[in-house]
Amino acid sequence: MGNHSTGKKFNEDFKKMVVDLYNTGSSVKDLCSEYGVSDVSIYRWIKQ
Repeated sequence: MGNHSTGKKFNEDFKKMVVDLYNTGSSVKDLCSEYGVSDVSIYRWIKQ
């Protein structure tokens, strides 16, 4: 966990889409497995 050397970067549109899905009822767990994003990243985007 927390391996920053992979350096996956997600653009703002992707982040917004994931947050919108979360806001419409998708669980963070589902979004993590569907899009290959860590839960930490998703929670950070939601906070932003």
